[in-house]
Amino acid sequence: MRAEELTELTHLSVRNYQRPSGEVVALLVITPSKSDRERVIPMSAELFHVIAQVIRRHISAHGTVPVCTRYDLHERVWSEPLPYLFQNMHSGALRAMSTTTMWRMIRRAAEGLVASDPRFADVKFAAHDFRRLFATELVNNGLPIHIGAALLGHLNIQTTRGYVAIFDDDVVRHYQDFLARRRAHRPESEYCKPTETEWNEFNEHFDKRRVELGSCGRPYGTPCQHEHACIRCPMLSINPKMLARLDELEEDLLARRERAVAEDWRGEIDGLDLTLTFLCSKREQARRFQRSGPVSLGLPVVPHQKSQITGG
Repeated sequence: MRAEELTELTHLSVRNYQRPSGEVVALLVITPSKSDRERVIPMSAELFHVIAQVIRRHISAHGTVPVCTRYDLHERVWSEPLPYLFQNMHSGALRAMSTTTMWRMIRRAAEGLVASDPRFADVKFAAHDFRRLFATELVNNGLPIHIGAALLGHLNIQTTRGYVAIFDDDVVRHYQDFLARRRAHRPESEYCKPTETEWNEFNEHFDKRRVELGSCGRPYGTPCQHEHACIRCPMLSINPKMLARLDELEEDLLARRERAVAEDWRGEIDGLDLTLTFLCSKREQARRFQRSGPVSLGLPVVPHQKSQITGG
């Protein structure tokens, strides 16, 4: 969970689901935060034990989970009174914990480890770090990445890929294991080494996909279906080094369009307008690929750190 989602957990967030087999699965309902979409997480026995202990402490001290308010640091509004699971005393009254309080707790926990392990002296943890560790552990142990995305609340699977640290040797090993399992169930006659001619044809296909502006992504063994009108082709991937060439093509297209307008070649104008639209789209795509440097993943920061730019 994100830090904000953790602070918003209430007694009402704990549900249960009975499978057709009769097995009861404990669920944790996560309220919408960054993606504005609610999601449900099946709890492991360990997580359910932790949540149950939190609820038990509230009931032991107050007879129930107390109702209190919560201040949203992003929206700058107070919530309705709810039975929040994580509360602390503030000015003599119970309030839901803030993300700032959780940051401080994580920092104190890391500082407490320095005595037994000096390596923690220079290590700073954020709540978001645990999401990345969780995602990496799941995917590297075989969980499909789209399931990991659903658990993390990512709408785009590429976001999850950015969280997961998968090393090259892991990719190679897992893929080779996958191929070995598949081949074990197929007749050996279906697997044979390619001939020299087949291998040359395979390499030649990829050589022919190299064009002036970049590379073509058409599937192996297929010819160009767009008569080499590359600017309009969705298969074309622009090389960022060719951005200057796109500017030259745009100047030429605009000059041709002016001539077409002067001569009232309406069909030509429509075709040129369409080509210009595709050219602008390809140029923007190439510029996105050209951008480099660290990408902000939106880690929250302590409010007093004014100099930092915060993300959600």
